[in-house]
Amino acid sequence: MYQEYEVNMNAVLETFNQFVFTMDCSDKGSNEAANDLARMLRIRHRNNAPRRPPKVMLIGPPGCGRSTQAQMIADAFGMVCVSPHKILKAEAERNPPIKIKLQEAMENGQQIPDEIILRLVDDRIRQSDCRVNGWILDGFPETESQVNLLKSMRINPNLVCMFEQSVDESINKLQARRIDPMTGELFNTEINPPKFESQNLRLQRLPTDAEDLVRKRFNSWTENITMLEENYKTCLLSVSAERLADQVFDTIREAIENPIF
Repeated sequence: MYQEYEVNMNAVLETFNQFVFTMDCSDKGSNEAANDLARMLRIRHRNNAPRRPPKVMLIGPPGCGRSTQAQMIADAFGMVCVSPHKILKAEAERNPPIKIKLQEAMENGQQIPDEIILRLVDDRIRQSDCRVNGWILDGFPETESQVNLLKSMRINPNLVCMFEQSVDESINKLQARRIDPMTGELFNTEINPPKFESQNLRLQRLPTDAEDLVRKRFNSWTENITMLEENYKTCLLSVSAERLADQVFDTIREAIENPIF
């Protein structure tokens, strides 16, 4: 019986391949799977949704608010927020050798090795929910090798938002950043603190937010600005990050709803 089902299903997949989207529910409960399915379909019912699934990259210096904006935009449009930070955290929990490499890079203020992050990002973007609803990539790519490899994988964005911010502002903002070690959520104690005191009490400061490491990461970022501008000049939007979060959000939202590229 199972073999007959498999043959029939293969025939269906072959016939309707361009309309079929898969979703891995092996490690999900029924409620979580239902929520994921609803999110995949939600964008088709939004009046302000773009005609094609958006593919957006947010890039910029440390502490510019990319992660906050990525989640706000994803929630507003039903897109998938692809966070390399969260992907790497999950991978490190499954793979101890990867965890050691990541810790070494973070402690020295270095970039995550391309051979690790590119594979994980590529795998996530090619999943069905990203293909249906579009995706917003938080803080990636940052280097020329990453840009070239994304192009070789035919991962091309519709919109690249480059955040602009001074090094002093980066340092000031990251002084107030904290992480929840249990959930991996990031908070700013001045702008968006946790709603619950129990969560607030367990927040920790990231070692990478030390001033010397922030300056090192900022300098690495500035070295690649010209290269990034050149590679994405046909879909590049400059965004001032030294404004209120809602103002930054409105700028990006407008570019997605009314694309000019």
